[in-house]
Amino acid sequence: MISKRSIGVVILVIAATLFFVIPQNQDCTGDARCIKGQVTQVVDGNTLKVEGQLVEFALASAPELYYSEGAKAKDYLEKICPVGSRVLVDEDDGQTMGSYGKVVALVRCNGLVLNEAVLIENQAVLPLEFCPVSEFSDSNWAKENGC
Repeated sequence: MISKRSIGVVILVIAATLFFVIPQNQDCTGDARCIKGQVTQVVDGNTLKVEGQLVEFALASAPELYYSEGAKAKDYLEKICPVGSRVLVDEDDGQTMGSYGKVVALVRCNGLVLNEAVLIENQAVLPLEFCPVSEFSDSNWAKENGC
């Protein structure tokens, strides 16, 4: 005979499994991670720290900080998505191995797709070699920038 406690434990295990297996956020696409969180640092013109995780923009590469253009790109990103902003990080299904320990993703902040915003404002370029693998290469903003 199965006790009520055992049934409760089984139900709890099933519920917990479903919570972690079934996508909980319909705002993201694909199967990779979907993170909602707060920006804790603007690292450079295409990288944020969100909830302790470094997040690099998919299909957008800003100049390094030691170039004056890199500092301008970081300043621009700090204006449109400052520390404390809430973001939605949609990890790129085609690049789940990341880049130097960073999550490669499409990032939404303050009503903007940051990947697109930095490209439109010429604060970054689209590295074409990632178009064949990126989940986001069919997005209008990616196509308009060369994918």
